[in-house]
Amino acid sequence: MESPQAPAGSHTAGAPRRGRKLAKWIALAAAAVICLAALSAFILSFFLDGMVRQRVEATMNSKLKGYHIALGKAHFQLVALRLTLKDLVIRQNAHPDPPVADIPVMSFHLYWRQLFSGHVVGTVRIGGPRLHINEPQLTAEVHNKTPIRQEGWQDAVQSVYPFKIDRLTVDDGDLVYIAKPGAKPLHVAGLYLASDNIRNIHSANNVYPSPFWAQMVVFERGSLKVWGHANYLMEPFPGVRANYQVSGVPLRDVTPASQQINMIISGGTLSSDGTVEYSPKVTAVQVRKATVDRVDLTYVSLPQTKTAEKKRITKVGKTVQKINNKPSVYVDLKRIDLTNSRLNFKDEGARPPYTLYISGMNLAVTNFSNHRSNGLSRIDLTGKFMGSGPTHLWGNFLASGTGPQFLVNIAIVRTDLPSLNPLLRAQGKVEVAHGYLTLYSQLGVKNGQMSGYVKPLFSDLQVYGHEQEKNKGLLHKAKEAVIGAAAELFKNRRTQTVATVANISGSLKNPNVSTWQAFVEVVRNAFIKAILPGFDRQLGSATVAATAKGEQGG
Repeated sequence: MESPQAPAGSHTAGAPRRGRKLAKWIALAAAAVICLAALSAFILSFFLDGMVRQRVEATMNSKLKGYHIALGKAHFQLVALRLTLKDLVIRQNAHPDPPVADIPVMSFHLYWRQLFSGHVVGTVRIGGPRLHINEPQLTAEVHNKTPIRQEGWQDAVQSVYPFKIDRLTVDDGDLVYIAKPGAKPLHVAGLYLASDNIRNIHSANNVYPSPFWAQMVVFERGSLKVWGHANYLMEPFPGVRANYQVSGVPLRDVTPASQQINMIISGGTLSSDGTVEYSPKVTAVQVRKATVDRVDLTYVSLPQTKTAEKKRITKVGKTVQKINNKPSVYVDLKRIDLTNSRLNFKDEGARPPYTLYISGMNLAVTNFSNHRSNGLSRIDLTGKFMGSGPTHLWGNFLASGTGPQFLVNIAIVRTDLPSLNPLLRAQGKVEVAHGYLTLYSQLGVKNGQMSGYVKPLFSDLQVYGHEQEKNKGLLHKAKEAVIGAAAELFKNRRTQTVATVANISGSLKNPNVSTWQAFVEVVRNAFIKAILPGFDRQLGSATVAATAKGEQGG
């Protein structure tokens, strides 16, 4: 009896099955090895954390100049090639307390997508950074002889991770600046920033190849958005060209900083939009529109800051002259508006102190530029001088000339004169009981020469009053009485006004000053030295008249 034979092809059919099983076992073994290696690497990474933290901290400190860091934790994932730093604290050597920065999380990891194009680059994410800067720390940085670009910040970051950084993101950043102890801080919160192509991998021939955007909350209620492109590889510092949009930023918080230049800011909000370009080759600012609404601005002149004020004005004037018509610097302010505002000048050094102001002010400045080719700038201001006299100032000026050039017209109608008594007492040692001041003027400067006129008109003038004479000395009463008599001599019988005209002419003390400096000089000469001498002329005429009358009576 013959034994059954195996079907033909049975041996060849079993071979693939055994091959598949073997391959499956090899794949499972490989996966197990990979998992075991990954698990080992993962476990090993935790054992290396202490060594990594010490190395990162030491390396970063070796790169920094004038600052040092302390690192709480560091964790390196070998499989993902990810490095995470936690509780990074940065201190300034000159003023270590408080820290200038506190960064809860800073992570680095490989940018896998770029590996396919042959580039080995990484990304950086900074989570919840808190920056704190006070006046001593800022002053130390300003006076630091080492430029900020040479302080090693970029080298310190790049030394942490072996790959070049190509993408940066910042989440929920916070910045606080305190000008003085106890002063309300300047606070920028909710900062979000993202920037790509930092290493110019894409569009390498573009001047600004790296796109970025940022947004933040400014001074608790305002907002700032910035978007544009940058070139982080420019030397000696990065270049940027960006659009900006500012909305509803409250200005009162700026007062602690503005007080350093004798300016007090109360209330007001700022809204603006425009473009900015800043690089080693060019600086350009174009403001399409800027509006400051309901602000109270007060410039305070103090005896102890007189010298500093003069130096500051001179320095600003030299800076303006330096950038005028400079090809690499372009400033173009299309329109600036101050609406529903008040402008004050307070002289605390006068005896008695006095304040001059314009309330309900609306000011518009258009076509302001530092290049002559842009033509004349224009100014238009309306308001109420001393809260009572409707005021209109209008004209044009050339902000970019080799010397100051402007022509302005001024009209002030029926300002209540008693509101000017502190000024009259400080400058003319007199005061009035009743009356109104109306003033018309045209003032100009060109080629270093002043020209124009000031015509003040006094109506219903009463200098000497019975209620005022109770607490005044005899000589003071006599002077006011004589001025009152002079007013009668100068009075126009049809209009019941006292008029005097002062012509303005001559050379500027310094023809190389800025347009603003020249305007201040001309106004000082025209008003303080034209209105008050009007009283003096009336006093002299009244004295002559009184003497002649006495001789006739004798």
